Amino acid sequence: MATIRPFRAWRYNAEKISDIYGVFSPLFDVVNAEQLAKLYQNPHNSIHLSVPKSHEAVVEKLAEWKQNNIILQDEKPALYAYYQTFELPIEAETFTRKGFICMIKMKSEAENDILLHEDTLAHSVKDRIALLEKTRLNVAPTHGLYTDAQFQLEALMDEYMQTPLYEYQDYQGVINKIAIISQEKDVEKFLQILDKQNVYLADGHHRFESSKVLRDKVRAENGDNFWDENALINYHLMYLTNICADDLRILPTHRIWRPLENITLADVLSRMFPYWKVMDVTDYPQPIYSLLQKKKYAFGLLHKNKEYLVEIRLGLQTNIELEIPDALKQLSYTVLHYYLFEKVAKIPYAEQSKNREIIYEKSYSAAMQAAQEGAFVFICQEVKMEEMINICETGYKMPQKSTYFYPKVVCGLVFGEVN
Repeated sequence: MATIRPFRAWRYNAEKISDIYGVFSPLFDVVNAEQLAKLYQNPHNSIHLSVPKSHEAVVEKLAEWKQNNIILQDEKPALYAYYQTFELPIEAETFTRKGFICMIKMKSEAENDILLHEDTLAHSVKDRIALLEKTRLNVAPTHGLYTDAQFQLEALMDEYMQTPLYEYQDYQGVINKIAIISQEKDVEKFLQILDKQNVYLADGHHRFESSKVLRDKVRAENGDNFWDENALINYHLMYLTNICADDLRILPTHRIWRPLENITLADVLSRMFPYWKVMDVTDYPQPIYSLLQKKKYAFGLLHKNKEYLVEIRLGLQTNIELEIPDALKQLSYTVLHYYLFEKVAKIPYAEQSKNREIIYEKSYSAAMQAAQEGAFVFICQEVKMEEMINICETGYKMPQKSTYFYPKVVCGLVFGEVN
């Protein structure tokens, strides 16, 4: 069962930072070039740790911040309540996702209690490992899900959130609030509840994988006879939210195919014919994503000024010739990756995570722009929570970038040292 612990976070020193809200930043995998250029102008922005200009620069920056008290380490170990209040364009309601940041233990494969649902991209993991090895600092928490049907922890966190450390509106328009939970009896309640269950990793698979790789490397260097199971190198910074709440939102991640070969739209449609029903909806008044609703195995295909509704031919979703469980075969992303990228694009399913012809895009407008530029864009629907949990339980992984939990956490609120 999950083992969590309070920790002494490194946090920005408000006495040294005139604009405390100017030091927070988007996560490394969502920040764009324009945002980067602007954030780099602030010498104390957390982007210098999460997306450094070089590994040498991040080491110097971290040492400088510690030496000059730009960041300070909290005196007592604590948990950190973290609330995110947000809206979605398609829903009139305002939501508040309530959770807490802790250190969670990474156990052996045999006793693993953190269940993953998504494959990682090798080049992204490699970069995160190199950065973590240099800094020994988790600069932003990954996002995990726990189960508390009685909402016992929310009641505790609400009390602490009466006096938040920060109340910050981020680049997403999301209100972020954080508060320290340091009372031992309250911290113990969190530990007890998590000790009875597994955790599902929602977001941050690359950062979590890098923590495991670094732990294994350090362990190999020290040898089992000198290994301390309580050392922080065995732990990873995680933001945990309640899977029973109604404030978890998974948004789709669209697929962009930029084939290396010279291939026309007519060629693509011809290759798709044995597997897909295709309807030209270019002149339909509704946006393509609205046409996908209530069709589980349907996608939008965009290319230049053309729009198509594509739907898997009847029964094919049950004939996927892969050694994977039924729960994964029934996932719409699996159907797309098998019957489009393997059968049509001729990229073997097992090799797709390393293939640079396939690009993953969260932004619908950015996907539309890619289509205008000549790419083949596949508009997807979101994964349902029960689908994710069912796949987690099998021990298998979804195709990479299948879930986009919204909103993303903010980098720089707390840093977790793993030395």
